[in-house]
Amino acid sequence: MARKIRVLEVNVDDQGNGGVFSLIKSVIEKKPDDMQIDIAALEPFEKKENIKYLRSLGTRIFFVGYKGSKIKKQFYIYKHMCSLLKQERYDVVHIHSDVANKLLVSGLAAKRCGVPKILLHSHATGTDGNNREIKEKLHLICRKLLKIINGKYVACSYSASKWMFPGIPKTGVTLIKNGIDIEKFAFNENIRKKVRAELDIDNSDYLIGHVGRFMYQKNHEYVIKIFSDFCESWKKHGCEGDTKLLLVGAGELIANIKKIVKDKGLDDNVIFYGLSDRVNELLQGMDVFILPSFFEGLPIVGIEAQAAGLPVLLSDTITKEAALSENAVFLPIDDGSIYRWSEKLMYSKKYIRKNMSSLIEKKGYSIEATVGQLIDFYKNK
Repeated sequence: MARKIRVLEVNVDDQGNGGVFSLIKSVIEKKPDDMQIDIAALEPFEKKENIKYLRSLGTRIFFVGYKGSKIKKQFYIYKHMCSLLKQERYDVVHIHSDVANKLLVSGLAAKRCGVPKILLHSHATGTDGNNREIKEKLHLICRKLLKIINGKYVACSYSASKWMFPGIPKTGVTLIKNGIDIEKFAFNENIRKKVRAELDIDNSDYLIGHVGRFMYQKNHEYVIKIFSDFCESWKKHGCEGDTKLLLVGAGELIANIKKIVKDKGLDDNVIFYGLSDRVNELLQGMDVFILPSFFEGLPIVGIEAQAAGLPVLLSDTITKEAALSENAVFLPIDDGSIYRWSEKLMYSKKYIRKNMSSLIEKKGYSIEATVGQLIDFYKNK
């Protein structure tokens, strides 16, 4: 019996049910029998059921991070990665990250241990969390050193490629689109009715939706500013029904956003749903989707919202590659542009939902196409 191709996915975890986790889970679910895929997590998994599920598919999860200081953490990741790679002898190490230092540390460990194929995968176009200025400076230094790893460059978009590999020509970077399960997100009127009933949303109510972690990147404060302005506009126009905002996700800034909502007197209009593994259904219940992020590599949730047939309003800081249909509109995120978001929301009220499956598939964003491309990359390139 031939030896299985052994792949290690690095910096993958289920925190916030992020896009990278969703992507790699799909790859694991659809991998061929002659391939073993394991995970090296830099952060602990949040849900035991996710660990149990992945194990049932034959995937082992190794924690190679460190819970102490950030500086020591880099040394321990390198040490733990070397130990794991010497023991397991993987054919491919696929490292995912939004910043270069994470690619560099794990990539150097993989190079030292003689891994035949090292993939450096960029998933973002900016830094998030605390101490962003320091993180960005570290990123700018480390991305210059990535070439010493002699790995293959991968990105989810051209913007993400420029952020991580600025000196590498387009031909030197493989673009792997953030594919989705198209049929799972296709517009379904019955699911829409069920979700709106659960959320106590009347037919005449207008439900604006947002999905994302409560972190700097997602710009929730601006979401609330848009919604507050839109509520006033709704009243001035004498529209029937009420305005509602559905926020799906969790994160360190949620308490701050809840306070802002309360101070603006919008408690009865904003639904803090929390984390969810049924985003596909929640999208059906929405009337419009907004994503005024400060930056994105290529937002999977934006693709999912378009697949659900929603009009989608995106910040103009997001790569134009995220617009797969004429339903996607880009707007500035300065305070002087809030009224423009409000106007577009009012205009979107007239939109009639339709099935977008064939268009999304034609654009190459099916999960089958993405998984096929990755599997091919692991095997042949």
